[in-house]
Amino acid sequence: MPTYTFRCDACEDDFERLVPLAQFDDPQACEACGAVARRIVTAVPFTLVGDGWASKNGRIEKQMRAKNSGLKKRQDERKREAPGVVLTPNVDGERVGSWKEAKDLASSKGKDASTYDAVVRKEEAAKKS
Repeated sequence: MPTYTFRCDACEDDFERLVPLAQFDDPQACEACGAVARRIVTAVPFTLVGDGWASKNGRIEKQMRAKNSGLKKRQDERKREAPGVVLTPNVDGERVGSWKEAKDLASSKGKDASTYDAVVRKEEAAKKS
């Protein structure tokens, strides 16, 4: 049986009562003064389950933030521990002394040497410094 909340207009007393569904609309007597009380609408506590509700999204967002902060820390540690990557000038695995030589060798083999331009410029700027 559902529980309903009633309010007495005579004494303004609120009370709850278990009422069968068959007697849903029947008038109820006030427990304090015996006058007729009317049924009132009250908030019913309930929980929305499943994805897409604010409480679950907030919880997931906090979990993801915690996971990502831990991931960032581990990535930073790996960067500090790992040796820096150093590219060596080569063409098809054949090592040469400089990027300029690698560009010239690539051109002589009929390859596109334009990809070497940026590193050749860096190499020349480093030599001037």
